[in-house]
Amino acid sequence: MTVLRPSSIVARQALASTLVMLVAIAALGIVATGVVERQLRTNLLATIDTDLTGLTDGMVTGGAPEVSRRIADRTAFATGPAETFYWFGDDQGRRIAGNLARRPSLDAARSEAADADTSIGPALLRATQFRGGFTLVIGRSLAPVGAVTRRLSRMFLIAALPSALISLLVGATVARRFGVRVAVLNRTFARFEAGERSARADFTSDSDELGALAAHVDDHLAHTERLLTAQREISDNIAHELRTPLTHLDARLLRAIAAGGSPAILHELHDARDDIRSIVSLFDALLDLALAESRDGIAVERTTFDLSERIGDLAELYGASAEEAGLDFSVMITPAVTMEGEPMAITRAVANLLDNAFKFVPAGAHVRLTVAPGPRIVVEDNGPGIVATDRATIFQRFRRSHAPVKGRGHGLGLALVRVLAARHGLTARFEDALPGARFILAPGDEA
Repeated sequence: MTVLRPSSIVARQALASTLVMLVAIAALGIVATGVVERQLRTNLLATIDTDLTGLTDGMVTGGAPEVSRRIADRTAFATGPAETFYWFGDDQGRRIAGNLARRPSLDAARSEAADADTSIGPALLRATQFRGGFTLVIGRSLAPVGAVTRRLSRMFLIAALPSALISLLVGATVARRFGVRVAVLNRTFARFEAGERSARADFTSDSDELGALAAHVDDHLAHTERLLTAQREISDNIAHELRTPLTHLDARLLRAIAAGGSPAILHELHDARDDIRSIVSLFDALLDLALAESRDGIAVERTTFDLSERIGDLAELYGASAEEAGLDFSVMITPAVTMEGEPMAITRAVANLLDNAFKFVPAGAHVRLTVAPGPRIVVEDNGPGIVATDRATIFQRFRRSHAPVKGRGHGLGLALVRVLAARHGLTARFEDALPGARFILAPGDEA
């Protein structure tokens, strides 16, 4: 199951989309609330102006007493918190009628309208001046406007929460599918690099951009496989063609040595035989590597075997060699660890790792072999280790460490280990043991 990490591109995209949607809803809510509030205020002002027209008519027909009577009639019907406000006073500023305790500071000469905080609550007020110095202030409570805008804001907030959840779920679903397909591509490259040359993405039927990318990846891997196959065939042919005459040449040199001669000539003949044996061993290593990489036309028996017992027998053989070389060789093998595969191939891989360790560590150094469930095989030493510049390429063909070494090698041992491990679903990797080197064979998700 693919887990979406916060650093993932698709996870960030899903979060960004959700954030944009929330910002859009918030902006829409602010605009809608503003529009509704302005419309409500316009309606309130129209109501005030209509009321003002009626009271102006009362002032014309009956004077101040008529205005006072009409204001009393209007305020008498209020049963709860006042929503209609009045203040009617003379030219001395004395209140004649109304439910406002004091006159709001509005310019009555200009019939000014504005918001004001009254003793009863916030209101929208308009002040008008009549002949004779009388002033009339009419207002409407803004409490209903605030209630409507708050309710509308809550509605947008309530709508935003499920929208955000749905956006996250949809984004997570799309992102997970995207992430799964990207993970397939990454695993395909990892399998190919580990030696599984038939590894392919195999979702090229999809018609989107990732499907096109997968098709290019598969074409690239197929082309690379053909090149590697051609390279391997050339190496095999060279090895086969040259190994036999070199073997015959070695036999002729052996006969020449047996025939005797001067010490100088015999010395040269022995050196020539050493060189020939080195070349033959190189060809043998190339053939072994080619055989390990080959998957077509070779029937290999895979069985479930006791890895602990197999590696234990191998450790006994290397124990004597370690004692002769003056090495401290220790073994930690968990009993009854089993695996499915080719016993000889796994034994060869571990033997190569042990040969590598024995070759590079000085006398008195410690080499430890560990086998644990998984399976997990570790060969570790406290020798000089591997220099940083060599670590990225040590599992490639013909790569040799720059560290001092006992005897000569061809740089194919670790390449063979990597291929044999990949054939068993294992990954071969190196760790700095501080000091020394640690080589691990384990499943890809554990190594």
